[in-house]
Amino acid sequence: MGASVKSHMDYAHELDLVVRPESSVPFLERELGYYVGSGFPLFSIGGGYFRHVLQQVLVGFHARRGYLIVETPILASSDLFKLSGHMDFYRKNMFVLDIEGKEYVVKPMNCPFHLLIFMSHLARYRGKVKLPFKVFEAGRVHRYEPSGSLYGLLRVRGFTQDDAHIVTPESDSRDVVFSVYEEMITLLDSLFNIKVNSENLYIRLSVSDKNLIGREFMGTVEEWEGAEGVLEKVSRHIEEAYKIRRSVGVGEAAFYGPKIDLMMVLKGEGGVKEWQMGTIQFDFNLPRRFKIYDAVKEIYGDLNVYVIHRALLGSIERFLGGYLEHFKGRLPVVLAPLQIAIMAIKTGEREVDEVIMDRSITLKSKLLEKGFRVALKETTKTSLSGDVRNIEYTMKPPIIAYMGAREVQRNSLTLAIFNYESFKRETETINYESMHNAADALESIVAAWEEKVAKIAGPVLRIPADLSHTI
Repeated sequence: MGASVKSHMDYAHELDLVVRPESSVPFLERELGYYVGSGFPLFSIGGGYFRHVLQQVLVGFHARRGYLIVETPILASSDLFKLSGHMDFYRKNMFVLDIEGKEYVVKPMNCPFHLLIFMSHLARYRGKVKLPFKVFEAGRVHRYEPSGSLYGLLRVRGFTQDDAHIVTPESDSRDVVFSVYEEMITLLDSLFNIKVNSENLYIRLSVSDKNLIGREFMGTVEEWEGAEGVLEKVSRHIEEAYKIRRSVGVGEAAFYGPKIDLMMVLKGEGGVKEWQMGTIQFDFNLPRRFKIYDAVKEIYGDLNVYVIHRALLGSIERFLGGYLEHFKGRLPVVLAPLQIAIMAIKTGEREVDEVIMDRSITLKSKLLEKGFRVALKETTKTSLSGDVRNIEYTMKPPIIAYMGAREVQRNSLTLAIFNYESFKRETETINYESMHNAADALESIVAAWEEKVAKIAGPVLRIPADLSHTI
């Protein structure tokens, strides 16, 4: 990989999403990674805005599709993970602690907590609990990965899953799995501008190795064959309906059941890579371990159910890393740390420059009031091209607004708006009667992007910030 080729961590650093582990901490004479540790990304200011807006979109998206929103603790007694089977089949990937003589586990999975919530609802509300029962959490988990396998945001020890679990009758399972896939592609298209086609995506059906059932895979051969049969039919349906290719991986299933993974083909500057993104996992083991079969039959009669684990993005960190490489650091407007950069182009003439700065500062103030993340940069005609180059190299705002002598004279604002289809900036001029009017015009441009997201997740959360120091 040549020196000029950027990795996803280069983009993440330029956008102020994360702090580089190798960055030195002034006066402490150590690198940041020394204090934080390997595999635990430290999200910076830009990353904070990105994550909070993304979480709000995810919560709204799921709530509108009938998911119930929950939050679970980061630590739990190891007894919970003995019940789920993780201590037997997954212990080597878990962080286990001794607290006052009792064994605790740093949460590697959200599913045991979600099933406890389901069982507590059954106990409290009985037959009023509707099936399929769907719960969602943007859940933080930690898993041990050998240091040699850690890689930026793509392979970490602490990460966040857009995680949901569905308890569904067997008769509804095929429809539920297909609807989850449709949720996945809706989110990718509406929020991230990722089109579903054979060039960008394919699905992978992961099944068990029948010779290892009972040792590396929980359950019986009959249970695995039944669950794999359901996913086989759904995966073929997806392949035919969306004209994307399908592969089958023998022995690549989760230890508790088969799964369908959405694989993304990443075309970064370093070449083509493939990474697993969203996942739909079938589980017939946890329902047995948590006595869900018994509880459901007591309340609903002779009804067989499955538990479906699913994450539309998978790991948010891994998804972000792949997305940054694929789209060269160009985040969607809704999620961009810096949405609008204002370039105040001074002339050297005091009276003109006072008007330029007054209008630029007023515009910034009006945009902040509207909830946008904005930055103001003072520049000159001589240094403008270099300053813009630096902004494009780092924070990459979707909109750059220019205020100079010409704009003052014409009561106009020149905009360079990034087009996510052509992947180029397009120039547009807006006229205004006041800076409040100019801010309204900019808001209407951003609102057009927000509207696409609002259709799937409700009104978009605006978190204002003055990020002038970043440019």
